[in-house]
This record gives sequence, C-alpha cells and structure tokens, in this order.
Amino acid sequence: MAEAYYRQTTAEVFATFHTSPDGLSSAEAAKRLQEYGSNSLQKDKKFKLLPLFIDQFSNALSLLLLGAAILALILGERLEAIGMFAILLINAFLGFFQEAHAEKILESLAKITALHAKVMRDGKEITIPTANLVPGDFIILEAGSIVPADARLLEAVALEINEASLTGESMPSAKDPQTMKKEVLITEQSNMVFSGTVVMFGYGKAVVTLTGMKTEFGKIAQSLKEEAQDASPLQQQFQKLARQIGIIAVVMISLVLLIGVMQEIPFFTMLLLALSLAVATIPIALPTVVTIGLSLGSMTLSKCNMLVRKLTAVETLGSTTIICTDKTGTLTKNRMEVRVLYDGRDLEQKSNGFYHKGKVVPPESIEMLARISLLCNNAHKAVEDGKERWEGNATDIALASFAAPFRPKYSTFKRIKEFPFERERKRVSFVYQYGKKKEVYAKGAPEAMLPACTFIRDGKTVRKLTSSERKRILAKTEEYAKNALRVIALAYKTCPAKIPLKAEGMEKDLIFVGLVGLMDPPRDEVPTAIQECYAAGIQVMMITGDHPATAKAIAALINHAVADEEIITGDEIEKMSDDHLLAIIHQIKIIARALPAHKLRVVHALQKKGHVVAMTGDGVNDAPAIRRADVGISMGITGTDVTKQSSHGILLDDNFASIVASVREGRTVYDKMIKSAKYLLSCNVGEIFTILFSLLLFLPLPLLPLQILMINVLTDAIPAVGLALEKSEETVMKKKPRQKNQYPLTRKDVFLLLFFGLVMCVGTLLVFYWNLPNLPKARTIAFTTLVFFQLFAVLSSRSFAPAWMPSKLFSNMWLWGGVCLAIGLHLMVVYTPFFQGVFGTVALSGFELLEVTAVATLGFIIMEASKLFLKDAEPRTIPSS
Repeated sequence: MAEAYYRQTTAEVFATFHTSPDGLSSAEAAKRLQEYGSNSLQKDKKFKLLPLFIDQFSNALSLLLLGAAILALILGERLEAIGMFAILLINAFLGFFQEAHAEKILESLAKITALHAKVMRDGKEITIPTANLVPGDFIILEAGSIVPADARLLEAVALEINEASLTGESMPSAKDPQTMKKEVLITEQSNMVFSGTVVMFGYGKAVVTLTGMKTEFGKIAQSLKEEAQDASPLQQQFQKLARQIGIIAVVMISLVLLIGVMQEIPFFTMLLLALSLAVATIPIALPTVVTIGLSLGSMTLSKCNMLVRKLTAVETLGSTTIICTDKTGTLTKNRMEVRVLYDGRDLEQKSNGFYHKGKVVPPESIEMLARISLLCNNAHKAVEDGKERWEGNATDIALASFAAPFRPKYSTFKRIKEFPFERERKRVSFVYQYGKKKEVYAKGAPEAMLPACTFIRDGKTVRKLTSSERKRILAKTEEYAKNALRVIALAYKTCPAKIPLKAEGMEKDLIFVGLVGLMDPPRDEVPTAIQECYAAGIQVMMITGDHPATAKAIAALINHAVADEEIITGDEIEKMSDDHLLAIIHQIKIIARALPAHKLRVVHALQKKGHVVAMTGDGVNDAPAIRRADVGISMGITGTDVTKQSSHGILLDDNFASIVASVREGRTVYDKMIKSAKYLLSCNVGEIFTILFSLLLFLPLPLLPLQILMINVLTDAIPAVGLALEKSEETVMKKKPRQKNQYPLTRKDVFLLLFFGLVMCVGTLLVFYWNLPNLPKARTIAFTTLVFFQLFAVLSSRSFAPAWMPSKLFSNMWLWGGVCLAIGLHLMVVYTPFFQGVFGTVALSGFELLEVTAVATLGFIIMEASKLFLKDAEPRTIPSS
C-alpha cells in the first residue's frame, strides 16, 4: 500500500512535505518539478494505420487463402487468383475500417485530468497548469473542479467528491480532514482526494502528496500499458481450423499424387490435378463468410445497444463462459428511488402510491415525511434541451422526486439556514420560515438521528419517544438495510422564537417522524436475462464496491441466488495468494468492496481456470481488467473515455440484458462459421474422394483441373456467402458454451465430413461410370452431379435442425438467390459453346439432368436424416500444455 498519508496529522503532513498553508515558494516548486517531473500521464505511442491493415491478414485462414491464390497463379488461373486476392482485400478492408477509429487506448487519460489548478504559491492564491503541480503544493478545491493530483485534505466545508471514475462508488463521498488511525482501503480514505475525481459540493484545501504516474490514476494508466492481450477465441479457432484443413489437404492430396504416379499417369498431369485439388481443398469463401457474419453481427449488436470496436469481439461474446458485471447502472437503474416508508406502519411504494397491508394510504397521512424530504434537500430543478429535471446528489434527487406532488404547497417556505453534513453529526438540517413560524427539518443516519430526538409523531399527535420505540426503529432500520435499502431518518421541530441559529440548539429535542428506505432498484429486464445466462451455461459474477449484505440483497432480487460462502470482499482478496484465489474463484458469485487491482486479479484467475471472461465497467478503475478480459465491455452512458478506449465493445444503454442479447448474437455468428466450414469442407472432401477413388478403381479421371476450380467458384464463392445471412437458431441460448480449448470440428463433424464426402463420391462415380465410354459426357455429368450435390448440401447446412421444415425452407431468400445464380452459371458452362471449349463440357439432355438431380437429392436426404439420428458427440479438446 502507498504511503499512509491519511494516517498523518496536519502537522505531520506539513513536516513530511516541508510546506505550509502559504504554499511553496516559486523557487522550491521549480526545484521539485525537476525532481518529481510533470504532473501528467505518459502518453503511449500513436497507433499506425499500415500495421493495423497488415494485421487483418494475420489470421490462419487468410494465410491459407493467400497460399491458394499463389497456387492458382502457378496453374495459370489468373481469374481464379484475382478473385482470391480480391476476397482477401475485401475482408481486410472490412475489418480495418471497423477497428481503425478505436485504437487510441490511452490518449483520453489526459482529457480526464484537470487542465488548471488553484494553488498557494509564495503566500498568494494563483492558477497554474495542472502539469506544474508538485508534491507539497497547497491546492484549493471548489465545487465543479476536477481534483488535479492525489492530495491529503486539511480543510473541508461540506465537501463531497464523486469518485466513481476511480473507485466505482456511484454515490459522492463525503470528505473530512480528520486523521484516520487505522489502515483502510482507498474507498474509505475520507481525508484523501484523488486525481481525476470531481468535486460535487463544498470547498476544501489539501496538500499534494503524489503526482503524475505515481497517482492512483497513473498506476492504472501504467497497468494498461503493461497488460497484454491474448488472441481472441475466434483467432484461436481460426488457427486450429487451418491446422485441421491443412492436415486433411496434405494427406489426401499426397495420396492422390502417389496413386496417380504409381499408375504411371504422367507426373505433370497428376501434379496439375493435385495442385487444383489443393486450391479446391481450401475453403476460399470461409474468410468472407466469417467477415460478413462478424460485420452483420456488429450491426445487429448495435441494435441491441452494443457498439463493437473490434470485429472479433462479436464472436468472442458468443464464447463467453462467465460475465463479471458491475452492479450500479448495469444490473440496477443507476438512480435512487424511495421504495418504503416507515411511520409506525410499513408503507411500500407502487406505481400509484404507497400501500399498507394491500390498501393505498391517503397522501395526507405521509405529508410530513414528504415535507421534510422536500425541504431538507439541496436538489433543484434545471432545464436541459427544453426538459425539466432534478439536479443534485442521488439521495436528494430521490427524496425530492418522492415529495414532488407536495412541492406547490411549500412554495412560500423560505430557507434561512443550513447546517451541512459533518462526519461527527452524521446528519444535515435546514431552518425554514413561513409566516411568523420557524421550523427545522433534519435527516441523517437513524443511529445518529435518534439521540437527537426526544419526541415522536404518531399520526397527528406528538408524544414522548420511548426506549422500546427506539429499539423498534433501530430493528426496522436493520431489517431494511438487509434488503439493500439505504435508510434515512427524518425529524423536525418548531423553533423557539429566540433560540440562536446554531446546530447544537436546532438539532436538539427533535420530533421523530419516520424512516425512508431508498434503493437503486434492479432493471426490470435483468432477472430474465440472468435466467437466460444460467440456461445457456454462463456464470454471472457481480463485482461491486457495495457492502456484502447490500450486494447479496440485490442479487436475490435479480434471480442471482447467493450463499454466504459464495461472497468474498476485496479486503479478503487483498490478503489471498494467487494460488488461494485460483482454488476458490470457481465458487464465487459476488465480490464486494472491490478495487481495481482486485478485478484484474479475478480476471487473471478466471482465465487460468479456462474461462472466456466478459468484464463490464465504467470507471477508470475498470480499464485494466477490461483490457485484460477476453471481451471487455464499457458503459456508454456512465463510462469514462479511458474505459471505452480500453474495451472491445461499448454498451450504449448500460443494461445487463443487452449483454445477454449480444452473447446470443455472438453464438449465432460462431454457428454460421461452423456451418460454413462443415459445408465447404464436406464438398471439398467429396471432390478429393472422387479423384482418389477413381484412381483406386482404375477409372479415367472424372474431372479436369479447370472443372475442379469451377466447382470451387460455383459452390464456395456464391451460395456459401448466403450462409452468413442465416437467422439465429432457436436453441442457440440453450446450449452450454463451447470449451476454450475445443477444436472447431468435433469427432462427429470429422466423421460426417468424410461420410458426406464419400456419399458425393459414390453418387458422382456411379453416374460417371454409367455414361462411359463417352468420356466428355461422363465428365460433364460427374461435374454437374458434384455441383448439384454441393448446392443441395448448402441448403441442408443452413440449420442444425431439419432444413426442409416450412419455417426453415424459405427463411433465407439470399441463399436461394445464390443457389439459383450458381445453377444458372453452371448451365451456361455446360450449354454455351465458348465455355464448352474452355471447360471440356458437352450439352446434357433433360433426362440426364433429371438423373443428376435425383442422385444429388439422395445426398440431401441422407444429410437431413443424419440430423435426426446422430447425437452430438463429446467435443474434442486440445491437450493443455
């Protein structure tokens, strides 16, 4: 832990930094500036466009496609090669333009820090650039200013600072210069102020303790620079898939070349055929299918309020096995609301008023509670974009909103005195005058308010407050607190005519009126979204700065049931070794009182356990963990620029339910990739088997090299792209997440690839054999049969469920358009004299086309039947190193 300046007295702070309330001399400040350096954050090097563009070619499938294009050039197939190069460039530009605008990771840090600061120098108050601040400077803080450096507070008047960007706490922190005796976490250092946080109310003076990269802000910036990012699950899957394709291609093509040579077929003829098969084996459309799928997925996600900064994040969302989420604003509405009142009765708020035992209570019975809530309050109305809204701290806004219907009634009340919140009193009070009468209205923590209360309001009468009633009120306070409610006690009294306007007298012998229970309530959509996560095998971990009891109570409201042993605190993590954290992390559902370093350690531990981690956050404190997570999600409304720039995606509405919708879309994108891969590879295996078995059976070659390449164009490049436009499967969120080390193709997938390739081979060789010895016609029929086989296969590959069902059959007209276009081009190759000369085809009769269609239809029937009878096999995983 850093130097415990919060435990030093005022005199000790002045002695440590050799300073005073008059500040440093200009000469001393200049000397320290040389010693400590500028009070600014080190900027990272700007990213360059060219490396980003080159990076788009780094995935394994793109490299395979590049190899295929080079082979096509060797074969003299310039059009084929140009087409492949064009696909590569299109994929690269799609990814480049999606990512280029969002690569400035750390530049926004400087924007958050203050530009100027008020400081005492040479005994005078002056304004200087924030970068010139040094340890020992005596700074002045005012409402609306950004704290320019980490500093020890020495004076404070009603000072409240919003530290959400650093600590994650949504409520402003009340600051007090009093020396703290115990060692505490940052969230509890009430006499310290931190760089980049915002002064909401009040006034203060402080001595700068740390500047630049040594501030809490700077430490986070440094961790961002040091934190490495692993390859995304999609990139890892690409590498594995390319390896599988490469092995299959090398083995089969080697067999074809070896057998052909053994049968004394001219070596050059077999080499040309083998190279053509090599080009055909590589699924040239797959990178395009994936890129289009990711691009369309990112567009769909934007409609789900998720803005994707990196295309691969679309699919990574679908790989997620655990979502680590903030509570405030993501699981909850990020606004305090009055939920219950207590005036001797438990009153629950509903849409049309407050209820007691199922009956609505008349508004006049809660008028005094509303009066105190409204008048003991600093919230005020403001107009923005023509709309009126409340401004102030969250608690005041909630109380004012609850009491708003009574507002006109108190328009003549004049505020004459305020006694702001102080740490010792733990309450705030206001004195009002109306007519000749003065009344004081007070609110605060029940344990602080009750000692100041002598009387209690019971209906319209006032009587002595008994000890049993005090116990009952405190018990009710505890009950509400256990249900995630923030409890405030309200009291008042009529002021004697000549009493001095001092807190001691005004806050004495008060009349207790009741309790108000406030809560930042869960979003309406969250409980359903949590259940959907569970159904999809996705774990949810709430990481919050709240007290464990508060976090547990909120969890119960959102269907996130948690036992006590499933909750740990940031303080407990602080004391744990990495091995201990790794041993227990799988059973943790809530981390309370969390700090930035804790979140980062949690992400590391979960990833070591094999999880694909989605991490949400809004403050600067979340940026390192968001950057380290497999998919970091920043908040679009409350998120800082730093967090947004560090993230993979931005949640535009800050809603947890939108994350779940994004996971659904991510899974859909991966399903499309796997469907396309299985379709393309089964077709390519069919082509290789056809050549291989024709050699084994001592038949003439059923296909010419150009015909093989044309099949690739007709069935890979055209209809396969239509698979990227398929809709989501109904069961996509009812399956467990795939394992991180799982091969893209399971044992069942490999078996089916080989089986369907064999079916295509047998059907093609049968019609080829039936039409011998007329070799040109036999080859044309074999050529046509393989094309039709593969076009039927793409129709079957659209869904893991039977594709012939009415709801599925015509749900993707883009795919049907691709199939029709491929058929039209193929018929042109078969029946046009020019192309007949190029591809070695002859015209077929209507009966022969029907014969080909019937054989190819058999393949479609077998593929569909396999969906009904073959159960999923266990996924094949890569052994851990």
